[in-house]
Amino acid sequence: MARIAAEFLQIIKDFSLFDDVYMNCFFKDFPEGIQFILRKILDRSDLVVKSVHIQDVMVSMTSKTSRLDVFAEDGEGNQYDVEFQFLPNENIPKRGRYYLGNIDQNMIRRGEEYDTLHEAYVIFICAGDPIKKHKPMYHYTMKDEDGNELNDGQHLLILNADYEGDWRLKDLMNDIKASDPETMKYEVLKERAEYLKEEEEGNMQLNMNLQNLMMKAENKGIEKGREEEKTNMIFHMLKEKFDVKTIMRALNVSEETIKKSKRQCNEN
Repeated sequence: MARIAAEFLQIIKDFSLFDDVYMNCFFKDFPEGIQFILRKILDRSDLVVKSVHIQDVMVSMTSKTSRLDVFAEDGEGNQYDVEFQFLPNENIPKRGRYYLGNIDQNMIRRGEEYDTLHEAYVIFICAGDPIKKHKPMYHYTMKDEDGNELNDGQHLLILNADYEGDWRLKDLMNDIKASDPETMKYEVLKERAEYLKEEEEGNMQLNMNLQNLMMKAENKGIEKGREEEKTNMIFHMLKEKFDVKTIMRALNVSEETIKKSKRQCNEN
């Protein structure tokens, strides 16, 4: 533990799954974690995750690149993208549409028939309600004007982890937001959090990832002195998917300052 700087230890202590550095380590080589979360959200106890990719990049020669937080495939070939959003914004619905399109493009191969397409799910778990209709979860599918399902296999789910009322995923949302493992309910998630936050090996993994990301930003030649340099630092850290709370601590800036930089970042 002594090898980790005190400020990094505090950051590690405060991490939740809305922090990318922590989220990456949490689900890496831990398919049962995302399987548990998917089973809970979709209310499917039979769902079995076959493979998991963290921060999977979907590259197109002609369109915008997508970087997915947690990308999973089950034993039936259905595919899932789970996104953890600390600062949800109005772009969530169209981001969901774009991610679903990218999943479809990667699911079907040249020469294959369209009926080979499996179910595709994009799930945004948000610290807040980007739809602003005061519901804990929104599940969107394609329907006609009479409400009849098209059954094309695409699903967009948006969850409000901060919903204050009681609902079936309240405990799961609390575990996702939790920084202290002792407050977590579900043992499979709690044990993983205890390993990363309380055991030296897990601490070192988080510390290494945090340092690597900080070095990436600093290697851009940006210093923390003048305000314009700090703004550039925020912009680069957002591009590298640093979580908001880590940027606030590392650069000593307000959440509002980061929101302004995030809006600029989304426009580029």
